[in-house]
Order: sequence, then structure tokens, then C-alpha cells
Amino acid sequence: MSTPAPPAWLARLPRFARGDRATQRPAHIEHGVEDRPGAAQTAALAAQQIGIQSIYLILPGLVGAQFGLLPLEVLNFVGLSVAAIAIAGLLQALPRGPIGSGYPIASIPTPVFVAVYLAATPGASLAAVGAAALLTGLIGVVLAGTLRRLQKVVPTEVAGVVVLLIGVSLLPRAFGAMGTTGEQSALAAVTLVVMMGVALKGGPLARFAVLVGAAAGTLTALAYGLGLADASVLDAAPWFAVPRPMLPAFGGFDAAVLLPPFIVALLACFASWTGDLVAFQRAADGGWRRPDTPPIRRGLLAHSLALGLAGLAGAMPPGSSSACVGLTISTRILARRVALWGSGALLVLACCPKLLAVALAIPDPVKAAMLLYVCCFMIAAGCQLMGSRMLDTRRTFTVGLGIAIGLATLLEVPVMQRMLPPMLMAPVTAGALAAILLNLLTAPLVAQRASFAMTPGANQALMDEVEALGGAWGARRETMAHIGHALLELSELLAERGVAEARVQAHYATDRILVTAAWAGAALPRPAARPSAEDLEGPAAAQEAFALWLATRQAETVDQRPLPDGGQELRLTFAD
Repeated sequence: MSTPAPPAWLARLPRFARGDRATQRPAHIEHGVEDRPGAAQTAALAAQQIGIQSIYLILPGLVGAQFGLLPLEVLNFVGLSVAAIAIAGLLQALPRGPIGSGYPIASIPTPVFVAVYLAATPGASLAAVGAAALLTGLIGVVLAGTLRRLQKVVPTEVAGVVVLLIGVSLLPRAFGAMGTTGEQSALAAVTLVVMMGVALKGGPLARFAVLVGAAAGTLTALAYGLGLADASVLDAAPWFAVPRPMLPAFGGFDAAVLLPPFIVALLACFASWTGDLVAFQRAADGGWRRPDTPPIRRGLLAHSLALGLAGLAGAMPPGSSSACVGLTISTRILARRVALWGSGALLVLACCPKLLAVALAIPDPVKAAMLLYVCCFMIAAGCQLMGSRMLDTRRTFTVGLGIAIGLATLLEVPVMQRMLPPMLMAPVTAGALAAILLNLLTAPLVAQRASFAMTPGANQALMDEVEALGGAWGARRETMAHIGHALLELSELLAERGVAEARVQAHYATDRILVTAAWAGAALPRPAARPSAEDLEGPAAAQEAFALWLATRQAETVDQRPLPDGGQELRLTFAD
């Protein structure tokens, strides 16, 4: 069956040379990013995603009420925020041009900025706070161009801390929404069991587990008279009304007061957004080895631009939804089409206050079950990111203290309440900043170059040396295994030649490791171009060529050159 042509407006976008790394389709997914699932399947998946996004619409409702807006004004603010997350999703999914990762990353009114907005309520108007959000978005656009440096600030293990803390930070909201009565808690439990049962059973309905569970839970609530949440505004809300923008007011904007907490929240958002982009990138690429910079940079640019546009319109700042990323990964359908359809539906929803009120009225216990379901996938994704690289003592402290401080703020430990300002009293903000600062402050303690002697036969000492370097540099376990294997094979080859010792130098350069081995003696043959088992029974030169191929087959580059003192040097480059 032929793939339908892209929309005309998309085809007119310029074809920028993106320079993205080629990817491999994972064996376990049903639809990749470029695939186009059927209309019915796409609509159902988009509806399921909107169900997750609707849980977070309570945040702009809370902020609007805190700023003294009337009920219908709050609904207008929520409508603006829905339009903002729809535009953020469209910008993120753009497959061409200089903006957007091309990934189906859904957005929500970001919880990271809630504390900043609430902290500004005593002295600033919502329009003034919108001006701060607009300027923060512009700052984010500038910072997005410095991703090479940002990867040193937010390495993969720090991104894993952020993703984990996002999942953990949702737990109080999930458990708190279960209600205070036994009937409400039972409704949440039944809804969660239905979701888990549908997912574990597999089959066509497995990818719609959240949607099926939410429908079952809502019908059960109505059948037992538990009612809907926040149903009072349903009668007053009109069916159709385009959200009225609330333009920013720079006249009442005090940059010295509002900008610092906004910039702190932006840095935490960058860590969160990077974590979500890396988590999706890892799931979408069967050959994933390290983060691919260009799409992540464009993704951060799209989020920053959406943040600025939200401030311009007076909406709640949008940000990537880790819950929706986890849901997408769990369904094994990573198609961009789902995000595009979902964003289109959200734009329609933003103009229908009555439907917005209905979405906000989903029973709280059902929302609790939906959150708990996706929390499982986010916590697991964070653990996978942290475990993908080797952790030495320095990085263990960075990860451990980041998580500990995030959990301390979640538990409202008194010492945290005394030490941290209100805008930092959130698990993601506090934990991310702690991990980022620890990573930056301790990075100078790690040498980027190392040198050691390689003695043939001392295999365990060699592997201990390689493992220690991998932990200090935070390299991927697979990368260091390849390096250790190469050095072991080379050590055995040199031992057969009677070489007593070789000098090894290793240089870490963020995404590559250069390994150089020097020894006194004759040059080795070139690695076998077409290795064969018959080489093992052939002449010594053929055996050595086969052994050298075995040692260097995982290296990106292999180069051998003579040294001035008559020795030889072998240079290997490994991607990390």
C-alpha cells in the first residue's frame, strides 16, 4: 500500500540540511515516526493522549484562580493554555525546517512554572508574568543554539534524574486524586486494574489501555453516582468561543524580581525537555548509542519558541509531557501523525469551553489511575537513562544527591523549606538544579586524558583500568566493553610477538574516545578486509590480520603509524 503524500503546506517548507544521524527501526515497534497508521487507530491514540493531557489542565485553572480570575475567565485562560500546548506539539513535530525535532512529543501546561507563577501572585499581574514568560522564551531560543555546551551541563545521566523525578513528582498528585472515601479509592483501583489488564493481555486493545480504562472508570463512576469533578461550570460555559488573548504588560514588569526565578525554571525545563527528547530518541532508534544533537537542538528551540508565544498570548507556558512520551513508548506506535492529529483536536477543543469543562470534569479517581499508569513508564525510562552510562563516585553523587534533594522537596523536609526559595520547592526544579550544579562543579576534577601500561597476561588489571575510566567519564557501558575487548585482543597479539609491555593513552571527547597503544617492535598487518575462519589455520600474517580485525571491528577509525624511536603506534576511535 502506498504512503499518502504529505500535506501541501508541509511540502512547501524549505528542505534544510538537518544532518540527523541515520536511525535503525527497532524490532519491537509497530509504527515508526514516519509511518502513517490508519485513521481510526490514529484518532483513538490521539484521544488517549488528550486524555492524559487533560489531567494537567487543572494547573492553569489553579493559576488563574490564584490570580483572582472569575470562573469563565479561568476557562478562557485554560483555553489559551490548550491552544499553546497544541501549537507546541505542531512546532515540535515539524519534519522540515530549522524548528522542531520531528518527533511526536506532546505538550502540557508545564508544572515546572507553576511555582514561579504562584510565587509572583502577591505583587504582579498575570499580564506582567506573561511578559516575563515571553522574555524567558526568547532567552531559551538563544540557549537552544548552544546545545553542544548544554550536553556537558545536562549529560544523559542528569537527564535520567530529571525524567525519574518527573515521574515521582506525579505520584502525590495521583494518590491525592484518589479521594478520601473507600468508594473513590476503589474506583481508582478498578480503573488501574483495567488498564493493566488490557495492557498485559496484549492484542489490538493493548495500545489503548489508558483510553479503555478511563472510559470504564468514568462509566463506573456515573453508574454508582460518584459524579463528575468540577461540573458546576458546565451550564455557564458556551459551546463556542475563541480564547481571548491577554497581552503582556511590560509597564508593570520588574525584571530584577521576576526574571531570575523564570530563568531558573527555564534551566530545569531544558533538563526536562532534553530528557524527554532523549527518551523518545532512544525508543525510536534500534541502533541508539548516544544522543543525536541536531534534533534535540531543534526540539529545544521549538519548546522555547512555544514558551515565548504562550507568554505573548497570556497562556500558561507549555512543556513536553513526560507522561505522554511514556504512553507513546508503551503503545509501540511512535508515528508523528498521532501528534499532529492530537494537536489539531486540541485547537478545536480550545475554542469549545463547554467541552473543556467536560474534560476537566473527569472523575478525580480516574485521573489518578491514568497518572499512576504513565508514572510507571516514566520512572522506568529515567532509570534506563541513568543506567545507560557507567557511574563512578563523582557521577554517583551527582545522580544520588539530585534524586535525594528532589525527594526531600517532595516530602517537604523542613531543612529544604528553610534553605530553598518557594520557586525552587519542586522536585524537578530542585533535583535538576542540584544534579546540574554538582556535575559542573565536579567536572574539573576528572582528567580527560589517561595513560597506563598494558602488560600481556594481566587481563583483569587491564579491564579494571578500562572500567575505572568509563566510570570517571560517564561513558556508555557498551563503549567501554568494546575498548576493553580491543585492548585484550591487542595484548594477546603483542604477547605472541614477545612484546613485554605497551603504553596505552586514552582521551575522552564527550561523544568519542580516542585510544592509542604504543609498543617497541615491528608493525602489525592491516586488519583483514574479508575475515574468514580459514585465516586461523593459515600463515602467521593471516592469523594476525584476523586477530587485528577482531580487535578493531567496533572502532570507528583504525590508524597505525611508526614512531620516531622505531616503535609502532595504533590509534582507535570509538563513538560513545
